[in-house]
Amino acid sequence: MIRYAVLFCLLCVVTLTPRAAAAQDLASLVADQIAVDPSGRVTASGNVEVFYQGTRLSAREVTYTRDGDQLTIVGPIRVTDPDGTVVLADQAQLDRDLRNGVLVSARLVLDQQLQLAANEIARVDDRYTRLDRVVASSCEVCANDPTPLWEIRARRVIHDELERQLYFEGAQFRVAGVPIFYFPRLRLPDPSVGRATGLLIPQFSSSSDLGTGIKLPYFIALGDHADATLTPYLSTSTTTLEFGYRQLLRNGRIDVVGAVTEDDIRDERGYFFGNASLRLPRGYTAQLQLELVSDPGYLFDYGYSDKDRLSNSISIGRVRTKDKFRASISDFRTLRESEIPIEDTLPNQFIEAEFSRELPDLSFGGRTVATVGLMALERPSSADIVGRDVTRLSAALNWNRSWMTEPGIIAGSELGFRVDAYTTAQDSTFDEALTRVVPRAAAELRWPMSRRTQDGGREVLEPIARIDFSDTGGDEAPLEDSRVVEFDEANLFSPSRYPGFDGAEDGVRVALGASWQRVDPDGWTLDLALGRLANLTGDLGFGEGSGLEGDRSEWLLSGRLSIGDDFQVISRSLFDTDINFTLSETRLDWRNDRLALGTHYLFAVPEPSEDRDASLSEWGLDGTYQLNDRWSARANWRYDFNADRATRTGLGLGYQTECADMSFSVSRRYADSTSVDPTTEFGFRVSLTGIGGRENDRNLRRKCRG
Repeated sequence: MIRYAVLFCLLCVVTLTPRAAAAQDLASLVADQIAVDPSGRVTASGNVEVFYQGTRLSAREVTYTRDGDQLTIVGPIRVTDPDGTVVLADQAQLDRDLRNGVLVSARLVLDQQLQLAANEIARVDDRYTRLDRVVASSCEVCANDPTPLWEIRARRVIHDELERQLYFEGAQFRVAGVPIFYFPRLRLPDPSVGRATGLLIPQFSSSSDLGTGIKLPYFIALGDHADATLTPYLSTSTTTLEFGYRQLLRNGRIDVVGAVTEDDIRDERGYFFGNASLRLPRGYTAQLQLELVSDPGYLFDYGYSDKDRLSNSISIGRVRTKDKFRASISDFRTLRESEIPIEDTLPNQFIEAEFSRELPDLSFGGRTVATVGLMALERPSSADIVGRDVTRLSAALNWNRSWMTEPGIIAGSELGFRVDAYTTAQDSTFDEALTRVVPRAAAELRWPMSRRTQDGGREVLEPIARIDFSDTGGDEAPLEDSRVVEFDEANLFSPSRYPGFDGAEDGVRVALGASWQRVDPDGWTLDLALGRLANLTGDLGFGEGSGLEGDRSEWLLSGRLSIGDDFQVISRSLFDTDINFTLSETRLDWRNDRLALGTHYLFAVPEPSEDRDASLSEWGLDGTYQLNDRWSARANWRYDFNADRATRTGLGLGYQTECADMSFSVSRRYADSTSVDPTTEFGFRVSLTGIGGRENDRNLRRKCRG
């Protein structure tokens, strides 16, 4: 920085002579007065401005002495570089070779964030800037309140411009003027560095299970494309080492997190989560996932994840214009307390592959797609029925076409045929080899009608009618991938409500419904949809509580109301002709300049087909409120009406300035099982802005008064 300042001044002084100006135009000088005395000393005074390649220097007076090859600059001095670095000083004296010089009563501002005030700033060897008796902070300082929120006082600071590092000697960290820590040596990256090896801000926490502790994260930059983080977590009840690793590859990326623990709950515990994605030749992509944990309660105890099932898998796939392919191998492990005693009867290994291709030569004016698929699952148990293993090989051909009639009615037709071959083991209720065929046909009519209202609004009404026919032949197949069925507006007019291939609907089914939308000129939009499904030749074939019991479904009503980008309500309900609700769920989101609120309510009757014998009734709330420009509050709440108690609560308070971000939180989890106990946690986090690439918020600058 000093080199640039000296160079600009020197060039400007040199260009005062006609010969030098003719040789090269390297800088521009503006001043109220320029004088040359008989000794050869040149002085530019009065509002001196020097411009050079985007850098600007301003001073009250610049003097060049030819005999001593010295530049003397009288301030106030200000030098601004294109990268945002600013040097302020009262006076400076520099030699002509630009390698040595001193600025007195100077201040260095890095990236418009971190300010370093020093008695003297010296330039050394064209690379280092030395500051003596330094105060460093990114906080604004006012005349009537000169003590910053935080500061680092040091005997000496060396700024390495090449490595972009700050080296402190005899450093003392202060908060509100009170000394907190002393560091004989301290290294910090300057604000222009996004990634640098070193300690990160500690985190403090307190838990009823784990006691009071501290986390000391250490970040390791492994080149430009990889990094690791090691975080010792020490408390009165645990000794834990958390770790993370990230690497960006030429053809993908790798992400790993985990921890190893010794605590009072169990001697040795730990977890490991890894994900990798790779781009392979010929347009293929691969995904790898690895999830391991020592015991069911570990993730919950330490708050690492809310997962209650772990999945280890590898998959490969490709999507092109006319075909797509995907294959995967997965291994599952349950962490649910109710499932652990029967985990041998749950599928733990699953293989799936599918290839589909469009056949233009067989389109017949529409679209024809051929699909082949393979599925295999295995249970650890060898017991009859509960230990069933299944393999399925499928082949399907589907055709569809749509067109618009003269009145504006959109008509569509579909034809499909699927063959499934099953192999079952360890289930005496099914033959070892099974074969099933599923032919189907469908027709659909949609009539969208749009109009403009007198007040400028736009309304669209669309009645929909669909009829499906299918007649499954052959053997009855085991139901594996279609046990959980959710009836909603997404599958009301689909060929099947089953999410997988094992389930097949039979008979003649009719779906009737309509959707209506209004876009109002006042800025709100309302969408409503109502529909129902019926089987004309028998039962729909679904279990109790699904909304599809008997020969006709319950009424499906869904709606969405949005007012601009700030308010939205989404709701879905299932109810019978007597307005008895089977399912009701509503989500509300509201946001303005100060408030962000999200709340939801869910009610569902028991559904034995999903092994759920109790009803669900839950209310949840998540919200944040900006108390003022610095203070914010947040809260979350989950309440189980059936259990008549909260399941999770949390409160938080945050304070943010231009130089610091602090938050305090308390949360309570009420889950109680053999694996986990109810837990109360306290957390305290502090982040300092202006250090290591963390930008401060200029909107939070203090406004000095008086």
